[in-house]
Amino acid sequence: MEIPRGSSEHFDLRLALNPILENAVAALGGSGGAVATWDEVRQRFVISASFGLDTKSLSQLHPFLEEAIPDLAASRRSFGLLSELRPNADLPPSAKGVSQDPIIVLPLQVAGKSVGLIYVLRPIKTVSFSQLDQPILAAFAEQAAIAVQNARLAHLLAQEKQRLESIIENSAEGIMSIDAKRRIVGFNSAMEKITGWSRTEALGKQCSVVLDLRDWEGRPLCTGTCPMLLSPDVARATFQQQGKIRARDGQDTDVDMVYSIVRSPEGHPSNAVVNVRDISRLREVEALRSTFLSMLGHELQTPLAIIKGYTSTLVRGDAEWNKETLREGLHVIEEETDRLSRLMNGLLLASRIEVGALTLKREPVLLSSLASRVVRKLQTVTTIHSFEIDFEPDFPQVLADAEQMEQVLTNLVDNAIKYSPEGGKITIAGRVSDKHVEITVTDEGIGIPSRDLERIFQRFQRADSKLVQKVRGVGLGLYICKYVVEAHGGTIGVISKLGKGSRFTFTLPIE
Repeated sequence: MEIPRGSSEHFDLRLALNPILENAVAALGGSGGAVATWDEVRQRFVISASFGLDTKSLSQLHPFLEEAIPDLAASRRSFGLLSELRPNADLPPSAKGVSQDPIIVLPLQVAGKSVGLIYVLRPIKTVSFSQLDQPILAAFAEQAAIAVQNARLAHLLAQEKQRLESIIENSAEGIMSIDAKRRIVGFNSAMEKITGWSRTEALGKQCSVVLDLRDWEGRPLCTGTCPMLLSPDVARATFQQQGKIRARDGQDTDVDMVYSIVRSPEGHPSNAVVNVRDISRLREVEALRSTFLSMLGHELQTPLAIIKGYTSTLVRGDAEWNKETLREGLHVIEEETDRLSRLMNGLLLASRIEVGALTLKREPVLLSSLASRVVRKLQTVTTIHSFEIDFEPDFPQVLADAEQMEQVLTNLVDNAIKYSPEGGKITIAGRVSDKHVEITVTDEGIGIPSRDLERIFQRFQRADSKLVQKVRGVGLGLYICKYVVEAHGGTIGVISKLGKGSRFTFTLPIE
């Protein structure tokens, strides 16, 4: 029977049991002995310590340990001969090579539950153990039971410590611990990602150096409002504050920090655990929501006010309107109603995209025909723009959702009209390149600042230009275009110069 040597808790148990076992063997005049503990995983007894027995002896004791020795320990007469317990079994030799036969066994009990066995052997043909030996061994059994229980508690504590460390290390939230002097003594991997500081670099440093926490206006918070600096009379066990921390690379991250503070009996902080949550995305969503509600309110209010004004005027009973006036008024109402319809359709489409509910009905589509249809539809809304459709001869069909591709072209041409307030030519061109087709929509409008070229494809985002902001819109058209084109396996991009115009280009695979 091998003695486990795989972990520190078994090693510590052996150190505790060896002197107990050696004294028990000496007190009982034995030649060897062992302590076996119950292994819950393997559901059998495992020798945890031995004295006066070599590997061969332990191996020969194994059959006895499986059945005979536990049965003997449970009986009132806890001593006997191995040769009687298993008549045909080989007797284990002592370290001096002498066979051993007399044995005495007692259980190790903790709170009435057996956790192991202790037994002592004597050489063959010597005096057998008696009832007088039982109380002597019982005293050592009690000591051994305490050692086994302490080892098990230490093992459970080590497991719990490892579990907690694993939870902290693998937490999606940043977690750090600081001492009374606000020095960092714990720093998980999420904190490394948030701050750009490695654990090795952060440990021992002041948390204010690593975090550099500031409020939304940029004022430092570490020096004045750190909860570790608050007086005991106003301090709380938990404290929360939000702000921006500056990472190692100079980038700011919006965070929510919750301090859990341990205090001395006098109320002074001794240490704290700080949960740091990155709320940049949450604040971005909040900003988007505010921007969207503001733009949506404006986009809804203007056409509704126009419709309301014309309707109220046309239904007045004290006035008579000629046919031309009625036609003009009804035409304006129709235009504004169409504008509201397009706005709501865009919102519904964006919501379907957001939840992944947009499906494509692919069929052969001739994009040149779609472009002509879009131009015929939109050229009625302007009198200052000219349109050109320039597709290569024998332009191939693509497998696409005709309705969604028409929406893409409509959004791009509509933008070209809106952002060319002084008119000009709008060109829709189609070219074939290797395994894909390339569609461009070019205008001669106000252009887009280079800093905004990437973000204009995000939802509710528009170029940060005074000229752009004068044009009505909620920032969904290009977001929808990007999603639809990429869902078809294509790409979309833009080249623009301020005051010169923009060229939007998207590609679609031919196959």
